[in-house]
Amino acid sequence: VGDLQELKAVCAKAGVVLIFDEVYTGFRLAPGGAQEYFGVQADLVCYGKTLGGGLPVGAVCGPSHLMARSDPTSPLRVAYVVGTFSAHPVVMATMSEFLGWLNAPATAKRYDEVHARVASWVVHTNKALEDEQLPLRVASYATVWTMIFTNPGRYHWMLQYYLRDEGVQLSWVGTGRLNFALDWEEADFDELRTKLLKACRRMRDDGWWWHDPR
Repeated sequence: VGDLQELKAVCAKAGVVLIFDEVYTGFRLAPGGAQEYFGVQADLVCYGKTLGGGLPVGAVCGPSHLMARSDPTSPLRVAYVVGTFSAHPVVMATMSEFLGWLNAPATAKRYDEVHARVASWVVHTNKALEDEQLPLRVASYATVWTMIFTNPGRYHWMLQYYLRDEGVQLSWVGTGRLNFALDWEEADFDELRTKLLKACRRMRDDGWWWHDPR
């Protein structure tokens, strides 16, 4: 957080536009995205298909002097913007519906509730993993979480297949990041913990986490 605030100050002093790519973090970390979560206001912000309710759309937001399509000092200099889904009526409708939900009073409360559930899930899951001496821990911020192996090993990648066999399909696409949906309830978190522990036990019992005690 301190680094971002320092970057904001340096950009403001130097007259440099601070741009946040919130295609991933926008609406994920908080209703106001990473800007709200970290308390740093960017000059320009990019958003992706979450804004369109999952439909393909991109948006750039900022103050009028940065978003103007023309240059007041050079009238012939015009930024030409075009795209297949630009102002598409279906996309506009889904964006309107999403923004209506985002600005509803109950939405901020929902974020807080799920964030608290995730934090509690991490604590209890790590306690269970530690109690069974399994070489795995979980960590999170907001609804983003990941798995961290506590011991080196060449077969950790196989855990994803044990998880799949237990009914947990990972979709991190090589990033190491996983996401919880805002509609998850306590029972969903409990079920995930149960399946994660089962997969880890099988991984251990099948010998993939064996290590020489010497």
